[in-house]
Amino acid sequence: MNSKRQSPPDSLSEIAADWCIRVHSDECTDAEREAFRRWYDADPSHAEEYAAMCRIWKVSEQLPPSPMKLAPPARRRTGAALLARAALVVLASGVIWGAGWSVGALPGSVRYYLAEDGRREVLLPDRSQVELNRRTSLLYLGYSDHRRVLLSDGEAYFDVRRDVEKPFVIRADNASVRVTGTHFNVWTAPERTTVTVSQGSVLVSREEGASAYNQAAELTPGMQAVVIPDRMLQLGRVDPATAAAWRKGRLMLDDVSLRDALPLINRYLDQPLRLEDQDIGELRIGGIYETSAIDQLVGALPQILPVALRQADGALLLSRRETP
Repeated sequence: MNSKRQSPPDSLSEIAADWCIRVHSDECTDAEREAFRRWYDADPSHAEEYAAMCRIWKVSEQLPPSPMKLAPPARRRTGAALLARAALVVLASGVIWGAGWSVGALPGSVRYYLAEDGRREVLLPDRSQVELNRRTSLLYLGYSDHRRVLLSDGEAYFDVRRDVEKPFVIRADNASVRVTGTHFNVWTAPERTTVTVSQGSVLVSREEGASAYNQAAELTPGMQAVVIPDRMLQLGRVDPATAAAWRKGRLMLDDVSLRDALPLINRYLDQPLRLEDQDIGELRIGGIYETSAIDQLVGALPQILPVALRQADGALLLSRRETP
């Protein structure tokens, strides 16, 4: 009988954390990336756990820097593994995490939600309800004095549970949305963020770093704010049902420019539409379309507008149709 004590096998969380550290390193080799891909594809649980670790990585970017200075590890692989395990120890330590939560430096709860191929309804730890559109991910952080959501390149409808002691703050691509309790829709992408209020009120402001256009506006029911990089905040009145039509499987385009319509349409396409000729971006388009059959709209574009459609480089390119 072998009396040598065997080391316990690494948990899936530890392995995923190790890979997260390694693939984010500038020194990650092609061989390591190939090994990671084999591990990632081996089991759906691997992909799910790795995604969760990447969200924790993202949370760490929100935390204050540690005053501790650690000596560089003797070997990179060993150092990466130790760092991954140290991060897990911090997450698992109720004492350390609880102390950080009590002073508002660390979240008391962290949740990650993903809607990939269809819409998804989720209940947040604070009992707020959120409906996620297709291809949308959301990270929830529950702090002692506020609730924070990170939403990037996606769309969600929020029914926020009222709590005046803990404001609900959404950090989107271009904007910050602050509420205590209300119903509203957020569509966000790198090119713009749109916030539409159905009930209650929200405060919309630019993300940090946009001091040249440092604006904020309070939105009440029927109001919409559009935040575009390097532009003034755009405010207007709209029908909230139009912005939230996706919840019923519809895309409503109310006489918008083709340039503005493409990001809305592309959420439902495997191959995105791109403008090959920029001047056609000002053409107008309207109508109500089923999101489950949005490819029919794409096929009909040459009949609706004076455009031509061709496939190239993994995208569908739109150009002006030549007239005979």
